[in-house]
Amino acid sequence: MQTILVIITFCLAMGFLLKKFVWNPIFETRQKSLGTLDGDKTKCGNDDCGCH
Repeated sequence: MQTILVIITFCLAMGFLLKKFVWNPIFETRQKSLGTLDGDKTKCGNDDCGCH
């Protein structure tokens, strides 16, 4: 009985560590926006006409 509880606790701990240090960093980098080519200063031409 104790062995089963130890195995369950170990699996829960490993799942938590994998989620925190492996799963989340992989998918956080994919969800971040890349921004714009001019460094988030989106303009619609040479002058900032305010159309966006």
